[in-house]
Amino acid sequence: MCNQLTAVEKAKTKKVISFLCQKRVSSYLCGKNTTKMRLISHTRTLFCFLLLMSYAICIAGNMVGATTDYFLSFLLPIFDCYLICAVAALLKRARLGFVISLPAIAIVFAELFTVIFYHSNFSTYVVLLLLETNGKESSEFVTAALRQPQSWYALLLTLAMGGLSLLLARLSRKPFRYRRIVVVLAIGLIAWSGIRQISAYGRLFRCFSSKTTAACNDPRNIPHQNTPFVRLAYGIAYNMAASSELNVLEQAVAATTVDSCSYRCPLIVLVIGESYNKHHSPLYEPDYLPTTPRLMKQRDEGRLLVYTDAVAPFNFTSNSFKYMFSTWDEEGADDWADHTLFPAIFKKAGYEVDFITNQFTLNTTSNWDYTGGTIFNHQGLSDLQFTRRNPAVCRYDGELIGQIRPADSLAARPTLLIVHLIGQHVSYDTRYPSDFARFRPEDERTSYGGRQGREIAAHYDNATYYNDYVVDSIFNMVREKDAIAVYLADHGEEAYDWRSKYERTNEGTLRPEVARHQYEIPMMFFMTDTFQVSHPDVAEAIRTSADRRFISSDLPHVLLWLAGIDCSEYKETRNILSPRYDLGRKRIIRGDVNYDELMTVE
Repeated sequence: MCNQLTAVEKAKTKKVISFLCQKRVSSYLCGKNTTKMRLISHTRTLFCFLLLMSYAICIAGNMVGATTDYFLSFLLPIFDCYLICAVAALLKRARLGFVISLPAIAIVFAELFTVIFYHSNFSTYVVLLLLETNGKESSEFVTAALRQPQSWYALLLTLAMGGLSLLLARLSRKPFRYRRIVVVLAIGLIAWSGIRQISAYGRLFRCFSSKTTAACNDPRNIPHQNTPFVRLAYGIAYNMAASSELNVLEQAVAATTVDSCSYRCPLIVLVIGESYNKHHSPLYEPDYLPTTPRLMKQRDEGRLLVYTDAVAPFNFTSNSFKYMFSTWDEEGADDWADHTLFPAIFKKAGYEVDFITNQFTLNTTSNWDYTGGTIFNHQGLSDLQFTRRNPAVCRYDGELIGQIRPADSLAARPTLLIVHLIGQHVSYDTRYPSDFARFRPEDERTSYGGRQGREIAAHYDNATYYNDYVVDSIFNMVREKDAIAVYLADHGEEAYDWRSKYERTNEGTLRPEVARHQYEIPMMFFMTDTFQVSHPDVAEAIRTSADRRFISSDLPHVLLWLAGIDCSEYKETRNILSPRYDLGRKRIIRGDVNYDELMTVE
């Protein structure tokens, strides 16, 4: 019996040695047909493709400023790709391999496109944009993107990686010298990559399990973001946690208290534009094309005061709205969800609060609209903030005016009217009716992008021209009333201003040119003649502060002062109309850049 057992053990040992050193390892990794242990043999092309695309993303990102660590970005994706292919191989036996392979291919292509087009890897902000985009916006974006050479660069590079993957997969089936050495090295790389990635997966799990962005921002829960799949997963986890914060925010908003209200300005109108590059208006660039003739007339007649130095904290709607509507101060030690939203303060103070939006109606917004839509469309938060809302969006912003109550109704009792436009959001050619097509490519002065650049710039300027009409029409609705209106945009936009690019980007290193066009915003006050007579102190405060530095996250404190609302959330040092306004306040954009310091080193 003992001799028989010894023989069995010897046989097993011989099999193990054979597996490790001769046949089985090669077939395990490379798919030799004579063995049953071929985990990714049928997905070797997918493995090569995902790995090569990860490398292409790393190289392209570092070329355009979306920097990642070369060493980790070349080694860590190995295990991610191997794990994906292993699962795909297992599912392939049930003819379900496509359930894994197709999304994986889409992910790496999407990030390559994002890197080339937006100069950014998957980040929490980019993932948020992807998650909150609805079908209509996606269609418009694809149509616009197909016109850009960057889209074709990404597609051609993807096809090249696909062809190279097929070649490598075919070559891997053929015997070659030093095959065993290559196999052993491959095992070592997969093992090392796997050990490192297991730690990343653990951190991702903790972030997915968290209920606050603060937990996801904890260094102990932030994985090494050196692979497309980890970056995407972290972005999703972060935004899921952000969505969970709404329950905390709802409690804070419900607890809002108001000490008193004088109703200093009984009718306040806030108009929020979209994607407005102020340098495309003669209000800010006197020699530019006449894109804003109506507002210039209001300015010349003394009803419009233009602020010269306003910026947005972010260059996309969601986080801009988060900062613009919350009374939270990013310099504080607490979290934004611990504070309230200014429309809720107005409503608690006795104001009627009407919210008319051409983007975030209750029945048309995606569930993923974190701040851009969810602080509005979360049912509890919506009820706490607004008295009335419009039921549907319109094709053009001008049609939205019909959903606003008549001026007599607005002025019947203290009212805050918030109008949120779609403005100059891409695609620009869909933002204005044909009879507002005033500018042609031949009128444009840009030297970037050739004929296509001039065409897109002309569409953008026509959208700006139409926006001028819309905003002027809203102002004129209350022109005969004791009313004040504020207009500002959520963020800026590029339109072939200093390079062959339009829309917005998320470079790793923020340059002054990007800040100028994507973060600087128009801001202006419209005061009716009646208002200026009735409130000379407010009119004077507006005139004397027009050249002060401003960031739109301070907007709630301006509005609270205009309404005469006294509450603990109001901070006079953040009210640009107050003599106690903090002129040295840091204006942090993108969460990590001091705007004023950035522009001084230009």
